[in-house]
This record gives sequence, structure tokens and C-alpha cells, in this order.
Amino acid sequence: MSFSQTQLTTLLHAVERLLEAHAGLRGELHEANARLEKVQTKLQEVEMVRETNLPQPQPTPEPAMSAEELDALVEEIDECITLLKA
Repeated sequence: MSFSQTQLTTLLHAVERLLEAHAGLRGELHEANARLEKVQTKLQEVEMVRETNLPQPQPTPEPAMSAEELDALVEEIDECITLLKA
């Protein structure tokens, strides 16, 4: 199959346009990736600031056991020890 000079020239120009378009798209992709990296870095910075500014949960102090509760607990422990010895 042979091609005429016109067909070859047309094909060559089409390939050149495709290569130029490809180079342009690669450039746009590079720019988009650079913007994405900047946005990701900024997002990480914002998240770090937000985490440091969040109020830290304070443990709620549990009320101390009353003397009556402690006595009842000691009695239960004594009963358990007695049962284990039996």
C-alpha cells in the first residue's frame, strides 16, 4: 500500500498536532499535580492546627467511695475469702 506525498504530509501534520496536544496536556497535568500537592500540604496544616485547638477531654473525677461503701466492700471480700477457704 503506497501513500501519496499529500497523504504523508497530512499524516505528518496530524501527528505533530497530536504530539503538541500531548505535550500541552502533560504540562497541564504537571501544573495540576503541583496545585494538588500545595492543597494537600495546606489541608494537613489546617488539620494539625485544628487538632491542637480542640479542647482536650478532661477525665471526670470519680467520686471517692464512702466509708459505708468501703465497709460493704471489705465484708464482700471477706466473704469471698471465706468461701475460697472452704
